[in-house]
Amino acid sequence: MPRHALTRSGASVVLSVALAGTLVPLFPGAALAADGPAAEVVVPAPVRYQPRADTVLEAGADGFLHQREGTTGTLWTEYATGASTPLAATGDGYGGMRAALDPATPGAPRTVSITALGSTGVRRVEVPEGASWTEGFTADSILVSRSAADGSLASLGVVRMRDGKAVEQPVTGVPGGFKLMYGVAYQRTAKGAVVFLATLDGAVEKEYLVDYASAELREMPDHGDVDLEQFGDRHLLDRYGGDAPRQVRTVPRDNPMATPVVTQMPAPANGYRYDQGAEVLIGDWIVFGWTPESWKSALPGVQLQAIPVGGGQPRFLLAHSAARPQAAPDGSLLVTGGTGATDWAVRRIGLDADGVPVITKVQDVPTAPTTVDGLTLGAGALHYRTTAGASPASELYRHLLSITGTPTADRRVMVRGLPILVNALVPLGNGEAAHQSNTDVIGGLTGEHADGMYGRLSGGSGRYVVSGTATTQYVGDLQRQFSTRSFSGKAASTVWGTTVWLSDPAKPSTVSWYDVKTKATSSALAIGSGCTPDRLQAVGRWLHWSCAKGAKAGVWDQKTRLSTPVPFGETQLGDGFVVRKDRAAGKLTLTDFHTGDPAAVRTADFASVPADADWSVDKFGGHVAFTDAEERIHIKPVTVPRSPITVIEERQDTTVLNVANGGDSGWHGSWQLSRPALRTSIEFKNPAGTTVAGWSSADRFGAQVSMGWDGRGSDRAPVPAGHYTWTLTADPGDGSGPRAVRTGTIQVADVYLPFRDYDRDGVGELFARSGGALSAHEPVKGTSTTSSGWTGVSAVVPFGDLDNDGCNDVLTRTTTGELYRHGAKCAGVPGPTSPKVKIGAGFNAFDALLNPGDMTGDGRADLLARQRSTGDLYLYADDRAGGIKAGVKFAGKWNGLTLIGAGDLDRDGHADLLARDAGGELWRYESTGTGAFHARTLVFSDWGAGRDAIIGAGDVDGDGKNDLVSRDTNGKLLRNSGRGDGTFGPTIQIGSGWGARGTLY
Repeated sequence: MPRHALTRSGASVVLSVALAGTLVPLFPGAALAADGPAAEVVVPAPVRYQPRADTVLEAGADGFLHQREGTTGTLWTEYATGASTPLAATGDGYGGMRAALDPATPGAPRTVSITALGSTGVRRVEVPEGASWTEGFTADSILVSRSAADGSLASLGVVRMRDGKAVEQPVTGVPGGFKLMYGVAYQRTAKGAVVFLATLDGAVEKEYLVDYASAELREMPDHGDVDLEQFGDRHLLDRYGGDAPRQVRTVPRDNPMATPVVTQMPAPANGYRYDQGAEVLIGDWIVFGWTPESWKSALPGVQLQAIPVGGGQPRFLLAHSAARPQAAPDGSLLVTGGTGATDWAVRRIGLDADGVPVITKVQDVPTAPTTVDGLTLGAGALHYRTTAGASPASELYRHLLSITGTPTADRRVMVRGLPILVNALVPLGNGEAAHQSNTDVIGGLTGEHADGMYGRLSGGSGRYVVSGTATTQYVGDLQRQFSTRSFSGKAASTVWGTTVWLSDPAKPSTVSWYDVKTKATSSALAIGSGCTPDRLQAVGRWLHWSCAKGAKAGVWDQKTRLSTPVPFGETQLGDGFVVRKDRAAGKLTLTDFHTGDPAAVRTADFASVPADADWSVDKFGGHVAFTDAEERIHIKPVTVPRSPITVIEERQDTTVLNVANGGDSGWHGSWQLSRPALRTSIEFKNPAGTTVAGWSSADRFGAQVSMGWDGRGSDRAPVPAGHYTWTLTADPGDGSGPRAVRTGTIQVADVYLPFRDYDRDGVGELFARSGGALSAHEPVKGTSTTSSGWTGVSAVVPFGDLDNDGCNDVLTRTTTGELYRHGAKCAGVPGPTSPKVKIGAGFNAFDALLNPGDMTGDGRADLLARQRSTGDLYLYADDRAGGIKAGVKFAGKWNGLTLIGAGDLDRDGHADLLARDAGGELWRYESTGTGAFHARTLVFSDWGAGRDAIIGAGDVDGDGKNDLVSRDTNGKLLRNSGRGDGTFGPTIQIGSGWGARGTLY
């Protein structure tokens, strides 16, 4: 079997880590704890994830009118200066302009006053005698109409002031016999307006476009309600173009009656829907939007894109936008949007020199102020809720902290826009925090939850959470819904790992524990509190108790069974210390009791904080987080020596690994550590203690690590089946160095087979031949397989895998001396008609043929043969091509001995040969791994009398060590179990009636 060195991350590695991306960057040579920084760091005040709402209402020539969250009314902001002033925009207008008919003055011409928002200037345009203002206007002109005596429209005109006089430009194309309906213009823009005309009897209605530049009246097609049409500089857009698939129709502005151009709009991406009625024209492009289908979208609004009129390659414009873009007098569009709260701005969509839409920033939208509430820190994962103003809606965030304490880019919104019970937010130590929603406890981003959790959520550790009322406590498993257990009559609870601690008013001054996995419950344990704790906290060996009645608290040391008094109040427990918030003094104090000696307890100031500061002790690490007056988050290390890193909860798959023939199942393990590890390593060793696979990883999820193994070595070849030992080592990064935190065993089966295993179960087979029947037996299991028709065979040799198919083969010698290889299929003994290949001749010259295992160190089985005439021993090595190499003589004078091929008996990775001499001594010959033997070692004296067969049958009892099986002359089957050091245990009978089984191999 190949022996593989420990690999860092070789091809044999199969990791199963819940975190996407490495949480902890490594700093070579730095002795830093893995749960945060070595010095205090300050995280900037959080920004509300949802951008501040800021809606553009109008886009003018010099500024824009908008409504911003947090302000009353509307604001006018100038492009040039960015200055914003409150402005209650009244009156009728568009594009940042207002126009109104001035009050009539006797003897004076009627005038229309045109003003620009944000400006005190007024431009007055006279209404010619006999004309009426249609309410159409631009920055320097008005649209007027005249009626004939019969009420029909006589004319339209565009009036401008020139040198103090009104100059009217007649509009051409006015049809006869039509009247101006309502006497007003609609869809006003800086370049034109729409009017409704109808016959005098009202039987026919039409809509026309008035183009100010050319002073033309252009008939428009009848596409329905004009309010649903959008006007651009070059095109008119009709939104009634079909929805499945979505189509948009446009006509040229200078020829509205032309055949419409149909533009096929792109199908929305997954998770989006088309934003109906939001299309806007700019130049020769149609701006359109996709709206998220779910309210769970992290940001509001529409994803904006643009497509050329008539179709073509869409152009991305803006990831998120709020409200519909507003057209400015120059034809550009204004809209609010960006990629997130810190990139939210009013932006202009304009055209570049090639007429392609481009985005430029007009003004940033400031982020919304927030308050941190419900701050928790657990194993380097920072969770907190933010609130804004008096709204009950909140956002719950997670930051994964790097080793320097700075948040990574993986700031995630866990819950958006929902009320959260802030005082029920607890860290789990696995990178998540749990929060309560009614009687359900939700396990962070995973969606796992425990139901039936009444009262207040009081603690969590990995997958387990506890809550309770004054009289009943509850423990839930986030990974097993409907598994919550209640404990009536209990006053307080907490959890650490799999241990739930409970207090009982009926038994003051005591606590008890309940193990969630084993269901074991302790008797009452005296903690010397002198009261019934109504609050409990647990970290490692420490149990903090607090009694509101009597206002006292202490820490009970499970190691010394002593209780140490600590300050009472608003406290949180850490590993060997407790932190108390003194609201009146505006500070956090730290009490150090890590020695377990009450006389050595010390209390000192830790940090200054506001009275309303949020704060959290990382019970899975050695840091404290707290907010300051500016809502910044401080992460400060604690210098109290911490307990050694341990495993507090673990899960592994079943012990049998099955990856044969391309299978993809394997072994996986997950360990919840007491504190985060900077790096974890795992090694897999075979029964000889040789490392066959291993790797290291800095990946973790809080203090939880997950790893797996596919049963292959570093060369990607399956390791032999058998029992392997794994060891998990963790380095906390604090200078204490790596530490083995857990070890276990795994039975690898259904892969490359060990010595004499023919059915992929890791257990060796004993062969027996009687007449023409050949059988393979597992005596302990009582199972066997048999095949018939074996004639002309003088010897059978159970062998290793010569043909490289992953199954052990069988060699037979015919009565004429030819040697054949029979390919087995890992299903017990093969049949005589199974695929066979002749691999040698002349083997009648040998009186002993046996397979000792790997003697040459190439990981392949070898054949030993003793020459009948001389007693010389020959070695036939595996040629890796389905056969054997030429025999090599390497020892002489082996006649008179009973030779037994036993496999690797002492776990050194090399084959061993047993030989019983005529005097009854049993000797072991250890292979050097180079085709020779070390000096022999006595195994038994005067052993084997009355035995007619002695077989090295491999691991018969399934303990991973090769055994010795023999049969006495009374037909009893006996076993001496291998101890793994080359010796054997006492003789045990494992069967009877084996005298009828014939020859044993």
